[in-house]
Amino acid sequence: MSQRYIDGLVAEVGWRFNFDQDISDFTERYRTDAHLEGPIRRWTGMKPVSANSLYESLMIYITLQNATVRRTVQMLENLFLRFGRRVSFDGRTLSVFWPPVVVANSTVDELRALKVGYRAKSIVRISEQFASGSFDGTALRGASLDVVAKQLDKLYGIGPASIQGMLFEDYYFLDALDIVSPWETKIMSRLMFGKRLVPSERIRRFFKEGYPGYGLLAFHYIWEDLFWRREHEKIEWLEREIRL
Repeated sequence: MSQRYIDGLVAEVGWRFNFDQDISDFTERYRTDAHLEGPIRRWTGMKPVSANSLYESLMIYITLQNATVRRTVQMLENLFLRFGRRVSFDGRTLSVFWPPVVVANSTVDELRALKVGYRAKSIVRISEQFASGSFDGTALRGASLDVVAKQLDKLYGIGPASIQGMLFEDYYFLDALDIVSPWETKIMSRLMFGKRLVPSERIRRFFKEGYPGYGLLAFHYIWEDLFWRREHEKIEWLEREIRL
């Protein structure tokens, strides 16, 4: 194993798990905030990590489009059964993502047979972009938000919500909150405002203006904390929304 390989592996792990980003200012500034006090106490240090490759994240984003959580899980399970592989470790068996070239060599009809609907074309086209090397997400690391967003917009079938997700989870821009999806709007309306539905723009402004520089990070602290609570208590209105 060469030193060059080891250095590259260390750098990749460092980026994937976001070792270098310092969010201590966020933690200190909002430690006693009415909405963030509990989440920060429970999750101090939590920040985005790109444990998946960008391609793998894209496959998840595509199956999240216009779908309930249950439907997304079903689509991913079908894709893993067809293209992925199973590995066992420490008594557990897990599914592993497929290389882009595997799907790039498939047809849209083959994908549709896996019940992914209109998403089949996006899955195949993006797989082709990655398999051919025409899109290199690694080269964007460290670039400005505008540059990264412009390049991500070149990916086939990827809209503003998915781009925002990648800006946060794959490139670590903590304030890239430009859109709140319909199902996030429903949940945040109940959670933050105690109402069935408020305009998504009101929710976006609440976080952007209330937590400058950290709007999307604050959003995710509250969001992740809610789903942690779901593991420990029954939240009826939330169950109706996610339908998992």
